[in-house]
Parts: sequence; C-alpha cells; structure tokens
Amino acid sequence: KSVTEYNGKKINVEIKSLNSKSLDLNTRIAPLYREKEMTIRQKIQNQLIRGKVDFAVWTEKEDAQIATPINAEMVKFYYDQINKIAYEKEISLTLDWSTLLRMPDVMAKQDVEELTDEEWSAAEHAIDLAIQSFMDFRTQEGAALERKFNEKLSNRENLMKDIEPFEKGRVEKIRQ
Repeated sequence: KSVTEYNGKKINVEIKSLNSKSLDLNTRIAPLYREKEMTIRQKIQNQLIRGKVDFAVWTEKEDAQIATPINAEMVKFYYDQINKIAYEKEISLTLDWSTLLRMPDVMAKQDVEELTDEEWSAAEHAIDLAIQSFMDFRTQEGAALERKFNEKLSNRENLMKDIEPFEKGRVEKIRQ
C-alpha cells in the first residue's frame, strides 16, 4: 500500500495478490484516473507478471473539500423572490433556512474534476511506490519460503541418515 498527498487530497494505492500460474488482474480505479487505466494495467503487468492480483486506487479529500458549498446568490434570489410574492399576494410568511436550502441549485454543484498532469504524476508515483513495496514484500516472502524449504530438506536428509542403520535389519526381518 502507498499513500501520496496532492493538493489536499490523499491518493491511496493498494495491491493484494495470491499465488497463481498466470496474471489475473482485477482493478478498482477511482473515476478520475479511469482514463489512465490501460497505462496502469501495463505498468502492473510489466512488474508483477503472475498471480491473482487485486489493484485499487482511490482518493480521500479533506473534510472542507467534501462539504457541498452553499450558493449564497441563489439563497438570496429565492429569499427575495418568495418575499416579493408574499408581499404582492398579501400572504403572511415565516421563511426558515431549511426551506431555502431545499430550493434548486442552492447547494452548489461540484465542478467535474479533470485529471491534471501534476495530479497524474503524483498518482503514478503512488502506484510505483505500491508496486515497489509489493515486489519487496514478494522478495522477502520468497526468501523466507526458501529458508523454510531448505530447512525441511536438510531435516529430511538427516532423518534419512538416521534410518540407514536400521535398513539392513529391516530387510532381514522381512525375509524371516
């Protein structure tokens, strides 16, 4: 896993894998980075080669960026318009915030995000770090398995040597 910060946003990348004969790549990519999916897949395929691999990249924004901003101009527009109609039609009015906040376009819509070269560079760096971390872990895991395997082979050889003195007697007992 790797995390990189860019412009008040955390870019998270996670790679999980199980052993497999060939590469079986499953990706979950945040919508902002989907246009780079082929690049991401190629990068993973070049490094990982085999395994059942789950790859995910997602972002987390700061709380201030998550909150939907209130469009003050629209609130004022609706407030003025409602008050004008109430005055002209001689309607008594008690207007509260909850009514105003439910009016169309009061809660300003977020602009559609576009992936900048700088943000892609930060995301790509996070991907590279996650792949490198993954490869380092694979190397450590392989070395640990090699030690365990060699230990078992050595143990087996010692046990075979321990059996040799009993072999002549065993054959003789079978004949009898």
